[in-house]
Amino acid sequence: MYFKMKQPISIVLLCPALLLLAACGTNKPAAADATARPPGIEKYITIVDFGPGNTKAGEDFNVQPDGVSAFWFNTYHATASTVVVINGTVLPTTVQPNGKLVTAGVPKAVYAKAGEFPVYLLDQRTGERSNEVKFVVN
Repeated sequence: MYFKMKQPISIVLLCPALLLLAACGTNKPAAADATARPPGIEKYITIVDFGPGNTKAGEDFNVQPDGVSAFWFNTYHATASTVVVINGTVLPTTVQPNGKLVTAGVPKAVYAKAGEFPVYLLDQRTGERSNEVKFVVN
């Protein structure tokens, strides 16, 4: 049996392909974009979690083998030029190569007196700041 086609077959085959391309636009897949952010993340450098979040005035915390108290941060997109800043003071900082873990030594003067101190990450190369968290000294 013979059917007469109203439209050439090439149009029928091209339409779905064109629709797929139009839906894709110029977006790149997340894996191809090194700056892709997880859903809900407002800032590029982001503190996901950190610790310890508090201590008593003058009391050492999370003491390292060298005797220094230290913070740890689970992060998104920390860079090699990222540092920890507490109450305006830049701390000696180490960033893991994957950008997901940051640690910093905390001088005793920072936690000598009670107070709530703002803490954030700063990319010293770009000037970009992360979200801010609070370190509480009782």
